Amino acid sequence: MPRRAVRSLADPAEWLAAEARLAADLARAAADLARLDAVVEGSGEGMVTRLALIEAEAMILAEGGRVRREQIGRDMMGRGGVPGLAADLGRARWALRRLSARPGAPEGLRGFLGLHETEAPAALPESARTRPAGPEFDAAEAEFRAGMDEMAGAHPLTRAAYAFRLWQLAGLSAPGSVAEPAVAAARIAAQENRLLGFAPMAAARAVWTSGGEADERLSRWLGATGNGAMSALMSVRRVDDWAKATSAVVSGWKGGTPLRMVEALRARPLLDTEDAAVLAGISRDSAERLLARMQSHGMIRELTGQGRFRLWSAAA
Repeated sequence: MPRRAVRSLADPAEWLAAEARLAADLARAAADLARLDAVVEGSGEGMVTRLALIEAEAMILAEGGRVRREQIGRDMMGRGGVPGLAADLGRARWALRRLSARPGAPEGLRGFLGLHETEAPAALPESARTRPAGPEFDAAEAEFRAGMDEMAGAHPLTRAAYAFRLWQLAGLSAPGSVAEPAVAAARIAAQENRLLGFAPMAAARAVWTSGGEADERLSRWLGATGNGAMSALMSVRRVDDWAKATSAVVSGWKGGTPLRMVEALRARPLLDTEDAAVLAGISRDSAERLLARMQSHGMIRELTGQGRFRLWSAAA
């Protein structure tokens, strides 16, 4: 899209004016995100991965994909792909890595998008091959950077909403892409966080496909940020409640190993038997027996059913 057209559809002055009019909504959304970050920081990095799995699933579903978070998790753990879902899993894998990283806005977009990771265009997924390339991509990135520079004084949440809109107008991704601009915007929104490197939006993912003028877009974005943070907080609390309830039961079992296994399952969204054994300080055989016992009590779920390559998750 020509520079003049991009500027007319994403005028920084209109977005800055919208930010001023929506100051109260902005303050509430920022407070909700900060509260979530503090809770996640208390839970540890495993909670970041747990929330990132939910977010990556929502982004791929918003693009029309069919992959589920359990499948993304198995792929993350190297437990095999799913026939017919290779492209969806590839995009989800990219999103999960970026979302799980420490807070910080995207820098060089080629590196952020992973364009340096594949040498031959033919080896890229179709969605990546339809994005701008070479000088055309450089021009799109320059357009995006120029717009973001004009929004440098805005709040990160405003900059995130603007970035999502500008990314699409500049044509940095293939038509219909949601994950790439959504991940970029989520990381911009959370750049001042301490541990959680993105602002969760899965609970209000319609915001990724809706339109409107600056005021309307920003208002919806701030509402989605608050709703997303609240939904993520509920996810964290479900896991914490599961850990407390499960610990109360297994504390009556012999030894301290069951309590260590509960903590391992609380800390990680997915756990294989080898890691479970290491974290609980027991042998693999002992870990298998303990996990089977916990499964029989409905405390955990087995996600793979693939013999020795079994993955477990808290039934939270």
